[in-house]
Amino acid sequence: MKGKTSFHSLKSILIPPLKAFFTRLKDSFCAEKIFFSLFIVSFFIVIAALLVTTLDRGGLAYLELEDFAVGKVAERDVIASRDISYTDQQATEIRRAARLQTIAPIFRQDTGLVSTILKKYDEFVSAALLLHNAGDTASFEAQIQDQYPGFFELTLLKDLEKTEDINALLAAAQTVLKQLLAIGIAEFPEKGIEQLSKTEITLLAQHGNNREYTNVQVSAVIKAENLGQYIKNAVETASIPFHAETIQALIQPFLQPTIIYDAKETEMRVQELIKQLQPVTVTIQKNQKIIKRGFIVTAENYRQLQAYTEAGTYLDISKFLGLAAFIFCIYAIGVFIFSHQAISIRLKESQKIFLLLISLTVYLAVLFTGQSAFFVRPMDIIPFLPAALTAMLVTTLVSAKIAIRLEFLVMPVVLTATGFKLEPALFALFSGLAAVSLTNLTGRRMDLIKTSCQLALIHPVIAAVLFSVFPNSYSDFIFVLFGSVVNGFISGIFVLGFLPILEDRLNTPTCFRLMELSDLNSPTMKQLLLTASGTYNHTIMVATLAEAACREIGADALLARVGAYYHDIGKMPNSEYFVENQTSYNKHLDLNPRLSAAIIRSHVKLGIEKAESMRLPREVIDIIGQHHGNSLVQYFYAKAKELDSNVSPADFSYPGQPPRTKEAAVVMLADVSEAACRTLDHPSVPRLEKFIAKLVQGKMEAGQLDYCDLTLRELHIIKESFVTTLAGYYHSRIKYPNQKDPDEKKPAEKTGEEKTPEQENTAAPEKETEKKAVQQGTPAVKGISPEVKNYLQIDLGITTTEQSVEKDSPDGNRKKDG
Repeated sequence: MKGKTSFHSLKSILIPPLKAFFTRLKDSFCAEKIFFSLFIVSFFIVIAALLVTTLDRGGLAYLELEDFAVGKVAERDVIASRDISYTDQQATEIRRAARLQTIAPIFRQDTGLVSTILKKYDEFVSAALLLHNAGDTASFEAQIQDQYPGFFELTLLKDLEKTEDINALLAAAQTVLKQLLAIGIAEFPEKGIEQLSKTEITLLAQHGNNREYTNVQVSAVIKAENLGQYIKNAVETASIPFHAETIQALIQPFLQPTIIYDAKETEMRVQELIKQLQPVTVTIQKNQKIIKRGFIVTAENYRQLQAYTEAGTYLDISKFLGLAAFIFCIYAIGVFIFSHQAISIRLKESQKIFLLLISLTVYLAVLFTGQSAFFVRPMDIIPFLPAALTAMLVTTLVSAKIAIRLEFLVMPVVLTATGFKLEPALFALFSGLAAVSLTNLTGRRMDLIKTSCQLALIHPVIAAVLFSVFPNSYSDFIFVLFGSVVNGFISGIFVLGFLPILEDRLNTPTCFRLMELSDLNSPTMKQLLLTASGTYNHTIMVATLAEAACREIGADALLARVGAYYHDIGKMPNSEYFVENQTSYNKHLDLNPRLSAAIIRSHVKLGIEKAESMRLPREVIDIIGQHHGNSLVQYFYAKAKELDSNVSPADFSYPGQPPRTKEAAVVMLADVSEAACRTLDHPSVPRLEKFIAKLVQGKMEAGQLDYCDLTLRELHIIKESFVTTLAGYYHSRIKYPNQKDPDEKKPAEKTGEEKTPEQENTAAPEKETEKKAVQQGTPAVKGISPEVKNYLQIDLGITTTEQSVEKDSPDGNRKKDG
């Protein structure tokens, strides 16, 4: 019972937090599906890259072969961590060459060719004897040349015809011929048998379907190139009373090699032997010292070391799992340091994706760059570390605080990618922090060039400090030092190249993008000036107020200025319905209060749609949507209350939400302050202070400033800034002598303008008609833009043909139609 109680208590402690954690995780995944999908995919990409590089490195994962060149004194021991067997290629090649020397090349003995040669010679002997016995010298030579053209020289035939004992000569030649053919004439190829036996050959004789192989010495056959010498020896040995040259001249035309090299049979025998050849295998025992510290590295040591490095199919499972766990910890740290709990701002999904991809790019770039054999020592990779580049990009596109956090995350990333080499990880950290601190953007792209020049001076200093701390960690001092200079300078150049693309893709309000949007010569601002000049002037003044106030409280003054420039662009389609653009006639006199309020409210939605079509940054669009919050259109709400006390405030509230940022709140306060202060007569400083304080207090009481994080002290500073700016705008001037008010009338004019009773009677119906027009309010279809018509019909359910005519019912009550 006690154990069961303990189990339930433990369950009650563990289950709720875990359930809450997984619930938050599920909600986050649903809200940011693209980011979390990329997050998971990137993790598996990193693990796969780690696996590939670990397999490629093999047993010698964290050593470099260049440190153990042949003839160099070893600086450390290398001990085999496992049994490794490798093939000694040099010894195997020696064994192969020795085996090839035992193979006799195969020659095919052509017995049929021997019979053919003897038959042809016999025919020649018969023809020569027949012609010689005929006794015609000229006929003898001609007949022999005719039957055997090109076989014999003419001098030989003349000598043969003059020979008295021709029978003995031809018989002696025939004896030598048979002797040659009996031994065999072999033709050895110039190439193909150099590696084979030079003292023995194999004769292949074909007897029907039977094949007979006989090994004979090379000296037992006659080589074609030694044929003349052999004939001479044969003549001398047999004591033939004729010249050897004459014998050779008679039989040479009939001789052919009867022992012919068979390349196909020989190659088959060679391949069969190679298949049976066993390579020479050397085994390195576990814990055997391959390299001994202080000893000169020999060629044999180097071959064993190469074998150890090339044993790449081996994977140390424990080490791989440890690295995978370390990478998982880096991911967990990254999630935490960029979470809403750790930072005061909530990053957008696009910004999270950007930080994830840039971290992944750094890891993969350093990981695969470090695999190059060019980087022998740890600090050789310093010129190729993109730490400053990433720091400047994140500082420009997100914020300096986020960039600092990212650099502390980049350090373990580089540490893992370089095989836990501390030197490049420290350089990446110091370089990134220096880049963040030096990046001071004022809206000019030349600021990035200045930062890159400063980094070009800072980088060699960081490298020199690391050189002193790690004296043996570089191969070429000049290369690393000069490379760090180039790294610092080129980082700014790359930022200039990547920034326009990333600004467009991320739609981020960088200072450069905001400076472009703040150009008053842009098409949108020119259109605002031409179609709504009053709104344009109001916008310029609101931007001045908002920028000055944001600068005083430390908010983004440039963002506030741009947000103020575009906050009323939704008024352009129906500019004449807004009082600042009206010169003579007020169109709202023809509309009922509800429809007038709908037109006034529509400029927020139309402004957001216009901003989205222009692909303005989300922060600027939020200012457009929040600059009125969800406050009431007070004037028309009051008018509607006079007509119907049950009117709903929701029908007269702006379709936005209260400001969520300080910049949006400042623009809201600047908007209402600028518009309201225009109604003041003689706006002195005390009157401005009281009036603005009252406006700000009204927004606070209406709950419009509940979500913008403005403090009371900052509100006080904002009010003081507004008063200072507006006091300068509404400043008074000294009245010039004899200066008169143009509206002041002369006595005669005053007398002449007095109305007669008839004129007063005529004016009374006109006033009554005007009053009815205000009360009844027939909507004016002509003059309302298509955008506002869509807003009224789709969003509010109001048609431009409806009429709100108030009629007196028979019972005296007022009834509203439409």
